[in-house]
Amino acid sequence: MNIRMNHTNNPLTFGLAMTAGIGIILMVLALALGVIQGEAADANALGLLIVGGLILFIVGVAGWYGVVQPQRNFDDINLPIDTGHHGHATPGEIEVHASEPDAHAHDVVIATQPKH
Repeated sequence: MNIRMNHTNNPLTFGLAMTAGIGIILMVLALALGVIQGEAADANALGLLIVGGLILFIVGVAGWYGVVQPQRNFDDINLPIDTGHHGHATPGEIEVHASEPDAHAHDVVIATQPKH
C-alpha cells in the first residue's frame, strides 16, 4: 500500500494559498464582529484585523503570482492539442460517434460548418 504523506506538489504554493486564505478569513471575521457588536465594537481592533487580513491576502496572491507565473503557462484554446489519434474531422466539421461500439465503425462527418 502506497501512503502519500505529502498532500501538495509544491509546499510553497500551498503555503501562499493558506496565507491568502487566512487573510480573507481575518477580513470576514472583522466584518462579522463589527456587525454583531454594532456600536460597542472597537473600531481600532476591527480596523487592524481588516488591514492585517488585507496585507496577508496581498502577500499570498503576489507571492503565488511570482512563484507560479501563470502568464507563462497560458493555454490558447484556439490551438487544438495533438492527441496522436488520427481520423478526426478537420476544424469546422461536426463529428458524430456511433452509439453502439462496432469493430468496423468509423467516425462519420455529417455536416460542414461554413468558414468565416
